[in-house]
Amino acid sequence: MHGRVTHALLPVVAGALLVAAPASAAPTTTLTVTATLLNQPKGKPWSIGVGVGVTIANPDGTQPPPLRHLQIKFPRGAKTNFGAFPACNPKRLAAARAPDGCPSGSHIGKGTSKVSVLPIFPDPVTATIDVFNGPKKGAGRTLLFLARTTTPITTQMVFSGTIKPATGRFGYILDVDVPRIPTLPGMPDASPVAFDTLVQARRGAISYIEAPTSCPRGGLPFQGTFKFADGSTSTAAARIGCTLTSTPG
Repeated sequence: MHGRVTHALLPVVAGALLVAAPASAAPTTTLTVTATLLNQPKGKPWSIGVGVGVTIANPDGTQPPPLRHLQIKFPRGAKTNFGAFPACNPKRLAAARAPDGCPSGSHIGKGTSKVSVLPIFPDPVTATIDVFNGPKKGAGRTLLFLARTTTPITTQMVFSGTIKPATGRFGYILDVDVPRIPTLPGMPDASPVAFDTLVQARRGAISYIEAPTSCPRGGLPFQGTFKFADGSTSTAAARIGCTLTSTPG
């Protein structure tokens, strides 16, 4: 009798332990945003470049789960001149082994990414990133990303995002679906642990991005949301000060 009661309680106890067990902590993300003053025409919006940097880390130091989606919200008042720049065809970019598959004027930015490929490589693999103005999509625009590595392996990947107008506190939202980065059979997918991009391009007097003409107290706000393969989500925020003081030489 006692044994039957004990066995009957096992599923209940196991269920209670499952409920009580803490969920694995989401990766920690940081968002860094910079602005570069390209031109300061009198009486007109300033031409700027915008840099976005993100780092991703597990609290226990292990490889974080693969990033599957990222969303960056940009402040109100900024203006983008998508239509003034030629658009790159995604199929042409994917078929080329270099950025030569796109019109030169469609190349609007560049950057790097570090990808953890444990246990295959002890150190993160660095990829270069080129950003291209893509086709129009509704009220927004497609942005294309070409990621390439040369050491210790040679790979190329093309993926895309959509930037569109927003309402409320933010002016634009960039959504990017991050593709899987498979490695060897039986091994986990690779995981991005850091990336940075700088978008700045001009065609004559027209800049791809123009700064807001006013700035709220505390600076211009940015917000990032990151979703991972294990279902966890992380957020991060950043601000740009209202005073831009540097002009590239």
